[in-house]
Parts: sequence; C-alpha cells; structure tokens
Amino acid sequence: MVKIEMEVVNSTPLLPGWYNPELVDPMGLRASEIKGIWRWWARAIIGGALYDNCMLVGESRDKDGIVRKPSRREAELISCLVGKILGLGYVGQKEAESSRFIIRIETLKKEVSRITRDSEIARKYQRLNLLTRGKRPPVELEYIPPSHSKEAPERARFRIIVDRVRSGYADAEDLAAKILILALQLSGVGKGSRRGLGSLDIISLSGITIPDKLKDLLDSVYNDAIKVVNNHVKNCPTPPAKLCDKRTLPPLPVISKTSIQDININVDINGITGIYVIKSSGKNLEQMFCDIHNFFLRSERCKKLYGNPKCYDDLRINRLAWILGLPRRGKKKEKEERKKEEREKDTGYKAIGVDRRASPIIISYHSEANMFERNVVFATIMMSGDWPKKIIWLGNEDEEQSSKGEDKEPDIDEVKIASAISIAFGEFKGYVNSAGYTLEKVWP
Repeated sequence: MVKIEMEVVNSTPLLPGWYNPELVDPMGLRASEIKGIWRWWARAIIGGALYDNCMLVGESRDKDGIVRKPSRREAELISCLVGKILGLGYVGQKEAESSRFIIRIETLKKEVSRITRDSEIARKYQRLNLLTRGKRPPVELEYIPPSHSKEAPERARFRIIVDRVRSGYADAEDLAAKILILALQLSGVGKGSRRGLGSLDIISLSGITIPDKLKDLLDSVYNDAIKVVNNHVKNCPTPPAKLCDKRTLPPLPVISKTSIQDININVDINGITGIYVIKSSGKNLEQMFCDIHNFFLRSERCKKLYGNPKCYDDLRINRLAWILGLPRRGKKKEKEERKKEEREKDTGYKAIGVDRRASPIIISYHSEANMFERNVVFATIMMSGDWPKKIIWLGNEDEEQSSKGEDKEPDIDEVKIASAISIAFGEFKGYVNSAGYTLEKVWP
C-alpha cells in the first residue's frame, strides 16, 4: 500500500471547523479533522490490544481528580505504538518522527446552507438546536447539507487521498490504514461528530482491500492490533509487565473483547466495548438517524420511553445523566430589572477539576450511498474509567433537587461508572425499540 484514495459524501449535516465557528471552512472538509479522528481511533484500538493483554491498567491519584487514567509509562507506550509503530507521528522522550502518512483533501463539489435559531433543521436535530441557541444578535450558522437531502441536489463530494511517504513497520502501517476506514464508519467529523453529525459515506475506495461487513472489519483490525502489539512492543521504551489481577476499567476508551465480569464488576452489561447496528423496517431512513441523534435530549427520550416530554427516568432519579456527557459549561445569566449586576446560576451537572467529558456513546449514520453497510446507524459504547471523581448536581428551584448547589453526590468510582453506563444503555435499547427500530450487537 502506497496510496489510498476514497471519495466521500456526508450522509448527515456536516459542520467542519474553521477560525470562525459560525462559518464552514472554504475547503469544506479539513485534513486535520480526518487526522484527528484517525489518531483517536488508533489510540482506542492499540489501547484495547494492550488492555486485553494486561499491559494497560492505569492509575488513580487523588490530586488528578480522575477515577483512572494511564500512568506516565503507559501513556508513553501508547504514544510510541500509535506514533512510531503505526506511523501517525511521534514525539517521544528521546526521539521524534513526523507522520509517515500525508492526507490531502480535494473538494469535488460543495453546497453550503445556513441554519437560524428557529429554522426547521435546528428544531429537528438536538445538537444543531444547541449550537444556534442563545446567539445575540441571532446569527446564521453555516453547514453542508447531507448528500440525500433536497437542499443538496448536486451532493457535496470530497476526495481523501492518503499517501504513505516512507515505511518503517509495514504490517503496522497496513493496520493504520484499516483503522482510518473503520474510524470513518464509526464516527463523524466536525461539530457534533459523536452524535452522528458529519458522518461520511465512502462511495469509492482504491489502494486497500478490506472486508465490506463491519463485523469482519472489526475482527481484522482487532486481530492485527494484537499482532502488532506483540511484535513491536519491544521497540518502545519500558514495556510494562502483565498485570491481569490489577485491571479494573480501562483508563481510556478502548476497543476491547474483555468481559465486564472478567474484572469483577457485576452490572447488567456484558463487555467493556459494544458495537451495535440499528436498522429500520420500512421507515424513513433519515428520520431514523434523527430519532437516534435525539436520544441524548431528555425531553425526546421521555417522549419515546414514557409518552411524556417530562419524566423522571432512571438516569434522572439516580442522578446519573452525566454519563451521557459533560459539556463545556456555560452560564445562565438572569438580568434583574434596573440593576447593573447580573446573577449567575449554574444548572445541571458540574464536574470538579475537569472542563468536560464526552459521551461514551458514539453514533454514525450511513445512507444507501455507502460502499459498506447501508441505511444503518452504528452505535459504539466504550466503558472506561477516565471520569472525574466528583460530579455534583446543581438543580433548578422548580425541581426536587438542591437549588443552592449543595453536594449530595458521593465520589465516582469504577462501579458507579459501570452502573451508569448499564442504566444508560438499558434506556438506549428501550428508546430504540419504542421508536420502532431494531438493535443488533455486531461486535465483539
């Protein structure tokens, strides 16, 4: 493999980053965003191979405020395997190497539309609604419409070209190439990518041969990752000893075959990782993605589960909704009449010592244009211990919670994280079924 070329179209609204967050990058799709998700998934794949080999345990230190994170030696090992061995760029303790891959993006066609606060598309998608809410004066947020929508009759289309400019470890570089394809199947790019926005359909592919079924691709990537770790871990500094008896939750999101029971945590969910496919029987396929996308909005979740936009579901009653993600916190400002001072009141969940923590549930949508599995939503759930130890609830006055931000929450630990994900996944399954779709486990 010397060069990979693929043409892609976005199957969901695409909001690529730019220096002005309200505008679309003139390129439409940025190489840095592709490289970013490539490296993220490479870390998850290599981390899973290390974890399953008992070489990734993590540590918990009170001063960090995180339940479990990689030790310094483990972080360096992952960096070496991803950067030096796979060839994605490495800055080590004693050496450095630029990436052996160069990504280029060619914009073949591009259509740009605008979202306003009260537009139909903003009401349709929870994440877009949040991005346009509270803008004063009201602004128009640019986005690239999905390829199958009425707004994009010409279809935005991009060519992604990946050149391997030199070789160091050929087997690992071939694995890196497969990880890129897997990353584009399981996640999107740009704003809201974990909620399925910016999902890309691969409509043509050359330079690499891979399975056309997600399960087979996952098996191939996982097995190759185990081989790469076993063959090349000796080329990285201070490989750790195997410590199977000390494993709990992995210290970062990983693609793993380990069962949750293997680490002596008893919750109603089977594995550290679960990858699922959601299908529709006869329903509007774009509506399927919209429904799954809005699971993370409490009112939509309540409508599907209880037929009422206001409810106290299990996540709410047990104060575990933080497991769906802790966003960067804003302030709700209440201006009192004829007063110069503003009162600031926080609401919701607040983590101590960290700015944000993304959801462990990642979704992507692929339309009939995709080369691989079509007209499906993929959902990936990765259980890990990299959550803040202290999360407090700052409630509203109209709720049966503390309006003064009193800390009534015990410290978070591995058992509570696993329990929260188990409850969230239970609601996710109920939500999918109530919406009329089927949920099937693909891997492991």
